[in-house]
Amino acid sequence: MALKKLGVHLKRLFCRSLACAALFAIPLTTLAVQEAGPSKAALDAGDSYLHALQAAAQAFMSKDYSKALDKLDMADQIQPNIPDTWRMRGAIYAQERAYEKAEDAFEKESKLNPGDFWGPYNLAELLLLQKKYAEAAVAFQRLQIYRGHEELVQFKVVLAKCLDGKPQEAKPMLDSMKFPGDTPAYYFAHAAWAFATKDVKEGYYWCESGVRIFGQDQCLSYYDAMVGPKWMPMRNPDGTYPATSQSLALPSATPGDGLQ
Repeated sequence: MALKKLGVHLKRLFCRSLACAALFAIPLTTLAVQEAGPSKAALDAGDSYLHALQAAAQAFMSKDYSKALDKLDMADQIQPNIPDTWRMRGAIYAQERAYEKAEDAFEKESKLNPGDFWGPYNLAELLLLQKKYAEAAVAFQRLQIYRGHEELVQFKVVLAKCLDGKPQEAKPMLDSMKFPGDTPAYYFAHAAWAFATKDVKEGYYWCESGVRIFGQDQCLSYYDAMVGPKWMPMRNPDGTYPATSQSLALPSATPGDGLQ
């Protein structure tokens, strides 16, 4: 029971650390630590490993990347070849813009946890971070084979194509998205489309409606994806969302599939 509680605490800490990371310019959720949480391999590695991983996450949240990497080295000494260790290394290297190292770390994460969604997702996110939008769109489309992540993948495909300046190519995916969905993906995909087609007022509408309906915690990943291209303002230092001058204003033309 104590081990399970530590795992839950670690997932929450990861969520906070990645929320912090998004404040300084990663236009993503930032990689998959927030959504993924600790793997079964990490939980099976025991208390000592999880404590080392937790210490690394705390250092990461404080932007002390050198210390975080030292803690990850300690985690490896306790139990090597755990995908979580490489996932966090990849996130650190991505923050440092050491993209080749980040790619190598995420590939190792994928090999250590074959069949898992998050390793390939991280590699696709890394392409997005490097503004390789066309390649990122293709990489995200390959992730459609993973069941349970459909809405996130659809959002990422729409986002990548919109960031690539090709919103019309995103339209079929956008039109196929389920409403109402189980996640904020529908709202933020429509926001990306609106911003990419220069309808700023409608973009605000969709973003802020998504936050209002799903709450701030569930929208971290999606909102931060709007911050990178400067579509939405950066979150406040405490992680909350700033009010905008057009907060919850109705768009000039309410979308046909709009809110109930």
